[in-house]
Amino acid sequence: MYACPALIAPPFRPDSVVTWRSAGAHLDLREAGRWLEPEETRAWQAATPQRRTLASWFWHDCYGERRNEMFLAGVDLDEQATRLALDEVLLTDRELAQGRDAWAAVPGPLLG
Repeated sequence: MYACPALIAPPFRPDSVVTWRSAGAHLDLREAGRWLEPEETRAWQAATPQRRTLASWFWHDCYGERRNEMFLAGVDLDEQATRLALDEVLLTDRELAQGRDAWAAVPGPLLG
């Protein structure tokens, strides 16, 4: 088993909460809403108490509550190969420095 550390939100959809669930041949990938923004009072009021609590726990001054969390389990899962594959798709420091507008311009490989 490999628990991936929290990562920055997908660069191709920086405002979207995306859920990914898969088991065997089943894959469910969808947008599940938007991240909470500090100035969006209505969104915070509409969010469940659990959502507001999680947002406050994970809050980052630059990224807000944006993060990715993954838990992978499988028979004979190659942890090292999995880590390498995931590390390859992280933004570099240079790409990160280009900012949000640059990330949003990148077409998403899964959701377009």
